[in-house]
Amino acid sequence: MSSLRKFQIEPNYILNNALSMFRSKKIRTAIVEGVCDKRFLSQWIPLNAAIRFDGLNGKLLVDLVYKNSRLKPYSDYEFLYFFADIDFDVITEQPLHNHPKFIYNVFCFEENRLHYNDLETYLINTSAFEKVLVNLDIDVNEAASLRERLERASRVTGSLRAADIIVQRSNNLRSSILNGLEIRPFFSSRDIAIDQGKLFKALPTWSNYREYTDDLVEAAKRLDRELPLGWSLSRGHDLTEMLALHLECRGQRGITAEKLELMLRLACELAEFQGSPMGKRLTASGGMTAMSPACEG
Repeated sequence: MSSLRKFQIEPNYILNNALSMFRSKKIRTAIVEGVCDKRFLSQWIPLNAAIRFDGLNGKLLVDLVYKNSRLKPYSDYEFLYFFADIDFDVITEQPLHNHPKFIYNVFCFEENRLHYNDLETYLINTSAFEKVLVNLDIDVNEAASLRERLERASRVTGSLRAADIIVQRSNNLRSSILNGLEIRPFFSSRDIAIDQGKLFKALPTWSNYREYTDDLVEAAKRLDRELPLGWSLSRGHDLTEMLALHLECRGQRGITAEKLELMLRLACELAEFQGSPMGKRLTASGGMTAMSPACEG
């Protein structure tokens, strides 16, 4: 990473730049996790809007910028919004930022309800999914079946990922037990299914802590039992990787998980976004007004 790039991801640099934009042009800044999220929200922004989007390098940096923004001089101004995925924070009982302008995808503080763990999972459950299928010449009537199989397969990988956080924390381990998860070797691309037995059996071969893999599997099974609601254990990046592998099996070339994620974002309708938990929270905090053209003078 260049020295300039390192400087640009310093929280105070990001905040100072955003504050300067607000002071000089009355333009607010929405801090998002990455470039794809920036593109997702920017598609609805007209010219001269009173808001701009800054795509950072992941959720941890968004969290850090938010924490710094609560300090002076930044806390004296109302010039920021924050967007981040909830991921497995609710399941693993991580503290959340309950602030009107910190907007989680897709969590509703008012209802204390987790709809989905991340933006990609939400988008797969909107009409954007059908649009992507049509663009790939896949019968839209397959959407329900594809969703069902994706949800079922992603529960297996998601339960392990969430369990990894829980077991690592409960045993005060310095690093992940799971140590990453490569989906392809355990995935049936044709059927969209994970061979759970094969996966569980193979875990010790790459785990950082082989002696904890039994605990990891038991915790994953417990989460699967205790969280039966659809999509509660799904991780969006797993879903798009599985879908990309399935499409590859069907003869689609050059379709990657990253390309699917961008296609889903750009296929989302503004009205659907406005009716989502993050759209409602953005509206309540004045963000949708900021997304209108800025006033001159």
